[in-house]
Amino acid sequence: MDAHPSRIVVNARSSRALSIAGVIDAHTAPDLLTEIEALGTDGDVELHMGAVDFIDSSGLRTIVASHHALDEHGHKLVLLEISESVKRLIEITGLEDHLHLT
Repeated sequence: MDAHPSRIVVNARSSRALSIAGVIDAHTAPDLLTEIEALGTDGDVELHMGAVDFIDSSGLRTIVASHHALDEHGHKLVLLEISESVKRLIEITGLEDHLHLT
């Protein structure tokens, strides 16, 4: 039995967009990073985050790292339908002017 069952669900909305639900923390952030990296860096990536119940610094680190990886290739990581918990963490950390939010 897995000591830390996944508490995140990531579904493809399209070839460049993911819907994320659940918890993004130290246990689930690596799964999210794997899903984002699988999309590659040859175009913008959308993360639909309206169903994210909780995010911690590990999740934020994944988003920022993905943002930088895409930016280095001239593309964007766009966060859409942001839940209140995600919005609050982005505001607390002062990243609202650095990330692409819609």
